[in-house]
Amino acid sequence: MADDFNDYFRLWLGSACSEWNLPKPNGDYYNSAFDRIPVGLRKILTRGISDGLILTEGLRFRPKDIAPHKGPYQWFSNRDWHGGPHPNWEYFVHAAEYVRLHRVASSFGLTLLFEDNAMDLAFYDGDVLLVCVEVKFEASQLPELIRKIKSYELSVDLESPDRGNDPLRKAKYIVRGRPKYFTAVAIGARLEYHVDYPDGQAFRLIEDVIPWA
Repeated sequence: MADDFNDYFRLWLGSACSEWNLPKPNGDYYNSAFDRIPVGLRKILTRGISDGLILTEGLRFRPKDIAPHKGPYQWFSNRDWHGGPHPNWEYFVHAAEYVRLHRVASSFGLTLLFEDNAMDLAFYDGDVLLVCVEVKFEASQLPELIRKIKSYELSVDLESPDRGNDPLRKAKYIVRGRPKYFTAVAIGARLEYHVDYPDGQAFRLIEDVIPWA
């Protein structure tokens, strides 16, 4: 399956180069890209494509059942990386996590949303928000994100401008949606929290394990 992903990647890249009138990069580009995308992630994405959970067309993709006004999303951006289009790294993890969690949603009869306002993924039981998920590419990005989100635990000004302030946007989402759990995911890392709402406080993240059982 990892080899199948490599073929998909080459097709997506070829579509990007064709659409943007760019020359195809040399072999070093592919080696550098595949070094950044681990085998397990490639297998999950390949399975998601073969199972129809990720629908691809050229350099773009759409998750299954996504709202009509959302997407499509691009695997690449038209800027340079190692002599070729820049991979949108986070989308590879985002799409793979959607595939993995889709099975969880199906097992529990839940709705899984791809991009729910300020969160990358969200589980709903009817209208009730149960779990929200934020995705990053590198595990090193998560501790700082969590630290900054926690800085808003005492109080969140819902009217405060949040342009360019991702942690504040996440904090606002938590206060408005009141999820039971929050998790942050990256390659090689998964941080899970129970979300509490104490009196006199906006929220509190407590290290936990989401009880998918």
